[in-house]
Amino acid sequence: MCEVSFLLVFIILAGAIVAVHLVTVFGAFVSFARERQTARARVGTPADAGERLRVSVLVPARDEETNLPRLLESLETQGRSDFEIVIVNDRSADGTPRIIEDFATRHPDRVRAVTLADDPQEGNPKQRALAAGVNETTGDIILMTDADCAVPPGWVETMSAPFRDSAVGLVFGAVIPATTGLGRRMRAIDRFQSFDQIFRFQYTAGASGLGVPSGGFGNNIAVRRAALDDAGGFEGLEYSTTEDAQLICQVRDTGLWRIRAIRGEGARVAPAPEADMASLVRQSIRWNTGGLFAPDRTTRLSYGVVMLYLFASVLLAPTALFYPPLALPALGSFTSMLLLGIVAGLLGGRNAVYWLLLIPHVLFAMVFYTYVTILTLAHVPLSWKGRALRG
Repeated sequence: MCEVSFLLVFIILAGAIVAVHLVTVFGAFVSFARERQTARARVGTPADAGERLRVSVLVPARDEETNLPRLLESLETQGRSDFEIVIVNDRSADGTPRIIEDFATRHPDRVRAVTLADDPQEGNPKQRALAAGVNETTGDIILMTDADCAVPPGWVETMSAPFRDSAVGLVFGAVIPATTGLGRRMRAIDRFQSFDQIFRFQYTAGASGLGVPSGGFGNNIAVRRAALDDAGGFEGLEYSTTEDAQLICQVRDTGLWRIRAIRGEGARVAPAPEADMASLVRQSIRWNTGGLFAPDRTTRLSYGVVMLYLFASVLLAPTALFYPPLALPALGSFTSMLLLGIVAGLLGGRNAVYWLLLIPHVLFAMVFYTYVTILTLAHVPLSWKGRALRG
């Protein structure tokens, strides 16, 4: 009888986590349907529609002389040119200032450079750079990306389009790390990072579709200035290692604005992948810390349930050699993650290589996320661009 009870508990737990992910999948499809509706509404729209919304692109840059030219070239080749660019040089010690100066010289009417020289010891340095940059922008809509990214030719137009709905306050797009055009052969770690970020997007898009957005990617986000002001601006964000997610939460909590997720090709930003596994682990710990210890209760609860279940299920899995029912929680995690991976492939139009590596990537991700969670709970030191962060 006791053994039957234990089996029932494990079946319920595995079923519950799959059910949570089925709801997330529903939210992802709702988000996708809204995106398609926006895209259809743009067809046949007069060219001057929405021109009253001025657009600013904001880029924080710290020691990015290698990557920044790739981003600036992609901004020069946008399908529209009626937007300004504000670049924040955040205490760079390499050739970044020269690259920014040269770019501003070539586009004196559209580009402004902001230089930060002081080095405060408290707070999130990227949040501080964004706050300084926002103060120099003049647009009604502020698009943000990072200096190590490249944006597609239709990025400005695609990310701006949802704001034609006056109720939309914030939009975040998909991020898929570059696997080509980096001057080297594609590596297994590059492919995994590509899977990892499009996979994570399903959670954030699903939450947005369900009306409880709690995360997104700071290197592909757009916010209406009025919504940013209502949320307190970057200066008013509660401290988090993931200032992008906190911005989304505070815009959501105003109750005044809708938040949309978009995944179409015109919205897919391509950052340079992390150089090695150690760098990827550090990045993931920072993200994990931002989720598990977020100031926002909804984020802590939703992220914590998923990650801690995965953490427990993977650690329990080896004991299934002695008691097979203990494999059920891990099976629930695998089924849930595979489900989201399939949705990512279907809605994102992924290629044959994605499908071939889907199961290996899901299995590796289960172990990788568990390892990162262990380090997060152990409060290993955090850093960003060589600067220590408070967890």
